Amino acid sequence: MAQTSAGAAARKARNARSRAAVIGVLMAVGALFFLYVALNAPKGLPFEPHTYRKVAVSDVGDLAVGNDVRFAQVRVGRVDDIALQDGQAVVTMQIDDVDSPIYKDARAGVVGRSGLGQLYLDVDPGTPAAGELGEDDVLPADRSLGSVQLLDLAGVFDPATQDGARTTLQQVGNGAAGHGQDLQDFLAASPQILPDLGTTARSLSVDDGRDLTAMLRSLESLSSRFDGRQQEISELVGQLDTTLAAVNADNGDALGKTLDVAPVAMTEVRKALVDLQQPLRTTTSAVTQLQPGARSLGDATPDLRGVLTEAPQPLDKLPGVADTAEPALGSLTPAFTDAQPVAPKVTEAVDFAHTPLQVLAPYAPEIAQWFTNAGFALSDGDAAGHWLRFTLLPRVESVSGAAGLADPLRQGDAYPGPGEVPNQASNGILPLPLGGGN
Repeated sequence: MAQTSAGAAARKARNARSRAAVIGVLMAVGALFFLYVALNAPKGLPFEPHTYRKVAVSDVGDLAVGNDVRFAQVRVGRVDDIALQDGQAVVTMQIDDVDSPIYKDARAGVVGRSGLGQLYLDVDPGTPAAGELGEDDVLPADRSLGSVQLLDLAGVFDPATQDGARTTLQQVGNGAAGHGQDLQDFLAASPQILPDLGTTARSLSVDDGRDLTAMLRSLESLSSRFDGRQQEISELVGQLDTTLAAVNADNGDALGKTLDVAPVAMTEVRKALVDLQQPLRTTTSAVTQLQPGARSLGDATPDLRGVLTEAPQPLDKLPGVADTAEPALGSLTPAFTDAQPVAPKVTEAVDFAHTPLQVLAPYAPEIAQWFTNAGFALSDGDAAGHWLRFTLLPRVESVSGAAGLADPLRQGDAYPGPGEVPNQASNGILPLPLGGGN
């Protein structure tokens, strides 16, 4: 019984080893198959039928094995081999569709797929009347169209334009680096953006694009203002980089906290600005009123500067003058002390004289004229020493006036008003003193 159990265990162990060996062989075969498929993936699926044709190309350019072969811009195969035969480049084409023949009057040329240097072999299959091109035949080079690359178009531009285009492509490439997700998001949102873009384009084309033209002219004027200031802009960008780096300190934590409190702070700032309106209006009014005085002060500043410049010399003499005047001022002290009781009486007399002086004030010119004439009359005399004589000339009004009767022949006013005295004097009302001494 024990021997039977040991034999069964040995058979199980041999079967397990056999299964493991078979599985290992199958895995190795599978790995080799997948390796073969991977190595031949550029040529298509394994065991798929292909046809091969050869064309001589006068200018193969940068065409490489694996590039597309296209009929009328439709991919039909790949470049299988490029070899040099009799001094000519011969391209072997692998055609995936065995039902796509190439005729002897076909034409082929190397064409640029994009501006990035990607090329493909473009083939015009020709016509059946010329006969089908055999697998061992080579399409002659005179049927080749030469190499046509998009980069060759840049040769029509001058060197400055080429350098500008090259710089633009480099900058666009550098700017687009790392923004693949952004471009995907843009393309995903394009269906919603394009209608708005069409509306914008229609708005810009209104009135034959006059607004757009004006905007472009304004942009041109704005760009011209930056001409010659590239160094300043570069320094400004450097400072901006430093500023943004400071803002990004601690992963923008400080900026985040600032933005959290910004709404409340903005509300308080707005309230403070509203409260400042009245003081600012008052300040504006005060500054407006101060403007004439400030202007006058500015005008007087040169004179004030001159006074301050010339003042030190006379001011240096003031101490000596003050010392000289001190005894005289000391002597005046008793006189002022004695005059102190008289000051109230003088004040009282001035108060009493105020009323008559106020009445006589309008006649000040006539009174002054009278004293002037009197002074003139007394200023001269004759050789006998006679200076002034008064003669009484009695008139009718002397008697009628004493009796209180009005003289009917008198034309003047006995009480002339201010400014009328000279006229009344000419009528005999107020005789004026006459000079002479006779």
